[in-house]
Order: sequence, then structure tokens, then C-alpha cells
Amino acid sequence: MNSSTELSFQQRSLFQQGYQTYSAAELRQLNWGLRFTPTVCSLLTLAGLWLQLPALLLAVAALGIWAFFAPAAHPMDLLYNHAVRHLFGAVALPANPLQRRLACLAAGVMNAAAGLLLIGGMPTAAWVVGGMLLVLQVIVITTHFCTLSYLYEGLMRLLGRWHQPLSEQECQRLYAEGATLVDVRGPDEFAGDGVEGAVNVPLDDIEHHADALRDRTPLLLYCRSGMRSQIAAEKLRAKGIDNAHDLGAQVRALRVVENAKLRP
Repeated sequence: MNSSTELSFQQRSLFQQGYQTYSAAELRQLNWGLRFTPTVCSLLTLAGLWLQLPALLLAVAALGIWAFFAPAAHPMDLLYNHAVRHLFGAVALPANPLQRRLACLAAGVMNAAAGLLLIGGMPTAAWVVGGMLLVLQVIVITTHFCTLSYLYEGLMRLLGRWHQPLSEQECQRLYAEGATLVDVRGPDEFAGDGVEGAVNVPLDDIEHHADALRDRTPLLLYCRSGMRSQIAAEKLRAKGIDNAHDLGAQVRALRVVENAKLRP
């Protein structure tokens, strides 16, 4: 991806939500699909508040909490991927990155709080909590700007742990100059669809192989969605390996290898 300063505001907001390994063109393809889940969940929240149905609010809360632990299994994302998107010929939604999952968790907690307030006979307080959530969700739906993701980025910057992913051109240059592709998924995942030429060093073992990897730098780390590779890059940097780069999702690694084959 190019520098975030070259992105539109909505694409920059998606970048903050964790979609840091996608090109501007890929973000444009995801633009409308990523609005589906927050829209449906907001409507359910509004219905739960309007009709004073705490069970509905608690059910929506469960969806958000479940989505935090299951990146690729939010029920509304699955509904979109397996049914809705086919009506429009849209691309499938990828697994939710950490920042978006944190937002789902926060929404789940707020929905649960509103539901419990209704049960406790405090409808006004439930409307205050639910109303705040709805305002935040409307902002996300209309602009993709997520307040929690914005705060997360600020915290990571303060901690010195916010690293912008390499551009597509930089990935290609490093690979052409001999960079090592490192798949940080588990052995079973790697055996199933590992990228040609990559070595497999699972995230859980990455620190134990730091010395061996130091001799193979620069490193381009990837996993299925980009979450584990980001953590792995941080662990290697902590070991003094500054040339460990988070390539991101596996689809990017595949693209790097395929483009290298097309070079004369």
C-alpha cells in the first residue's frame, strides 16, 4: 500500500481499522461491504431500544463479543459473504483485523449494558448508552471512521509500536534483492497452502529462531490475515532484527511471488 497520506479519508479510516495490507483499489472494493455488518447491528440495537427488548440487545451484544474471538466468523459477515454480496457481484469480506474486532467487542459491551439497564427498569439510562453507541456506529457506517481505532492508533504511536506497512513496490524490491518470505502460521496451515519459496516459522516459535532468521534478513513476514505477522515482526524487532517487515496477509505474499515471475 502507498503511504496513508495518499489515501482518501475513508480509506485512511479503514487503514486505522486494521486494513493496512490492502491496496487503495482493494479498499475501494471493500468500501460498501464493510458497511453491511455495522448497519444491520445498528438497526437491531435501535429496534431493541425502541421496543424495549433487552433480549434483543443482549443477542446483539453476543454477536459483537463472539466476533472479537472469531475474526472470520461474525454472523453478519458470513451472511454477507454467502448471500448478500452475490446479489451485487461484490468481493467477499476478509477476516476482521484486531482494531475492528476491538470495536465489535466495545459495541457488544455497550449493547449488553443497555440490555441490563432495561432489565433493571432504567430505560432512560439504556437509551443514553444505546444512543451513544448508535451515534458512533452511524459515523462508522457513513465515513468508516472508528473512534476506538483512532484511539488505538494514538496509543500505539505513543508506545512506538505503530509501523506503516511497506508499499507494494518496496515489497517487490526487497524480494527481488533476496528477502526471505516467512510464513508465521502453524505447520498445518503452511503445509496446506504455503507460498512458494517461503519458510515456515510459527509465531509461537519466532523468538526462538531469531538468531537463525537474523542471517536471512531482510525478512518479509506474512500470515492469513496480517494479524500474526504484525505480532511476529514486533517480536523480531524487540530482538534487534530491524529488517523484519510485516508483509501482511497471505494474498500479498502470493502477489509478490507472482509479480516476480512476470519480471523479464
